Amino acid sequence: MKPSSFQETIENQFDYICKQAMEDERKDYFKQLSRLAKHEVSFSEIGDYLVSQFATTDSYSTDFQIFMLNGISIGIENDLLSEALRNLPSNKREILLLFYFMDMSDSEIADMLKSQTC
Repeated sequence: MKPSSFQETIENQFDYICKQAMEDERKDYFKQLSRLAKHEVSFSEIGDYLVSQFATTDSYSTDFQIFMLNGISIGIENDLLSEALRNLPSNKREILLLFYFMDMSDSEIADMLKSQTC
């Protein structure tokens, strides 16, 4: 059974409206892409300094030498520094760890060491 001419006209109008909507949406999409492209900068145009800021480096616990100080673990990544700290007497090592890695002042370190010896 063949559709009537009225029904065929309605189908053709609907088909046209759908195609027109798809075409308008496509145009809007490409306009949006064009607007975004005006603000984007490719990595090749950016200097190495800025690109290096986006990089991340993984660090693992095996990369550190651990020193225990009053129940606090302090990780040292530099092997040469950790070896030098291991060769120091324990009281000097504690003072250096407290000052440089725990950001304690001289008076705080002195108070802490006095309380440990008493």
